[in-house]
Amino acid sequence: MTGVRGPRTSTILLEAVVADCFQHGIALNRAEIAERTGLSRTVVTSLVRTLVARGTLSVARSAHLAGPGRPAVAYRLSTAVAPVALLRLDDKGTSVTLASDSGPMSTLRTQVLPGDASWSRQVFDLLTLPQSTPVRRVVIAAPFPVAPRNWGNGETRWPEQVAHTLLTKVLGDVEVVLVNDAHLAALGEAVHGAGEGTQAGIHLSVRHGIGAGLVFGGNLYTGADGTAGEIAHVQVVPDAPGCGCGNTGCLASQVRYKEADLALSALCGRPLDADEADALVAAGDEGAVGYYQDLAELVARALAGPVTVLAPEVLIIDAALGPAYVPFSAALARGLAEHCPPGQLDSLRLLRGRLSDAQAFGAAAFEPGT
Repeated sequence: MTGVRGPRTSTILLEAVVADCFQHGIALNRAEIAERTGLSRTVVTSLVRTLVARGTLSVARSAHLAGPGRPAVAYRLSTAVAPVALLRLDDKGTSVTLASDSGPMSTLRTQVLPGDASWSRQVFDLLTLPQSTPVRRVVIAAPFPVAPRNWGNGETRWPEQVAHTLLTKVLGDVEVVLVNDAHLAALGEAVHGAGEGTQAGIHLSVRHGIGAGLVFGGNLYTGADGTAGEIAHVQVVPDAPGCGCGNTGCLASQVRYKEADLALSALCGRPLDADEADALVAAGDEGAVGYYQDLAELVARALAGPVTVLAPEVLIIDAALGPAYVPFSAALARGLAEHCPPGQLDSLRLLRGRLSDAQAFGAAAFEPGT
């Protein structure tokens, strides 16, 4: 007896047709799916929504949409997306965070740095022990500008550059890339956080060092030499001491401590951990609140030019700020209003970052060459 094909059977077949478009791990938006399958955009939208809810497809990233309008969201087969490893170095050692498009999955640490002879082996173990599926890429967060192609032609001075060289040799076929840490955070918030669905945005990193990232049409903009977003080296005061960058009076030269928590520790005359620093601001401590207000005024001077020239939709402020977001964002808004042309801020939204680890989301969304 021949079975009767009902609506549910047809839906299953159409879902299979859509899923077949995603072989080999490629990412496609709904318009591309419609073009490949011949299905209408309305049908594709319904099928994709179902496949995402079921876990068959995962959001890969926002893709540029030619002409006016919002970025298009791209998707991948969930089973085809191996995790990315985000490697971060600090004075206490090395951390490896496995991340997918859904965010950080796990973080492991080792108390060694690239100068240690055992570093490559220990990091290799961190990359291979936690999961059976190999990572598809290793992203090293760099606290310095990274030129898109030729950073390696210059002098190797940073531990992250040493780590890149060592891991490239050890991992063989696994791609290892350096990406500026502020750029990673910007991409993460743009694709999966507060900037999702916007066409043009600036993300501002504050707590662990001043930096910015620019995302247009879902794509990270790094500039010709990787220095896009280096607002720390914009001149904010005239006739001031020089900076290591060669300029005088730049923002970096006016900020004594890179880490905001260290600045608050200096104000208090004792070491503060992150929770203590947050509690100080939340309690309205005059010195702590004043520090963030003064910092925001300096940052506003550095950002006024980019905001005026680029006219972004959103300015996303570091999610890591915690309670300091309130005094910082208020002072930043006042400073931008003072230094930007009248009416310039009418269409700009200041938003609080949504992601607890925007860099991890950014590492998962990052595609070299885009």
